[in-house]
Amino acid sequence: MLGRPHPTWRSITRSAFAILIVLITTAAVADEGPWSAPHWYVGVVQEAGPFTHTTGMQVSQNAKAGHDDVQITCSITDNRAPKDAVVIRRKGKALLRQDAWCGDAGDLGRWCVALEEGAVMEWYGKTPCARGAAEFSTGD
Repeated sequence: MLGRPHPTWRSITRSAFAILIVLITTAAVADEGPWSAPHWYVGVVQEAGPFTHTTGMQVSQNAKAGHDDVQITCSITDNRAPKDAVVIRRKGKALLRQDAWCGDAGDLGRWCVALEEGAVMEWYGKTPCARGAAEFSTGD
């Protein structure tokens, strides 16, 4: 018989156990942090030339509907004339998908961010909302 021998039940069991440990660890990490609370907040600030883009999301878990309800506020401030900020508010919905929390805010666009400290929020398509390092809290 040439080549590699067939795997034994022992090696298959070890591999299955290792995969199970990785899945349990990943699930546990997703349950830790502010995002495990019924109501939480995520914010992002992005500097772009003389402008500051700010995104704030107030999140409420909606287990009945199977998604999170999100109140989104995006603002653009011209630092040369800060009192003339543009503020846009929308409602959105989001779900945890694989390793990221992703949502849709209608005309503001779609976003994804990993639920971990220091994660980067990314927006898809043209948006006035901020991209960058996300800060999570429970609002306490």
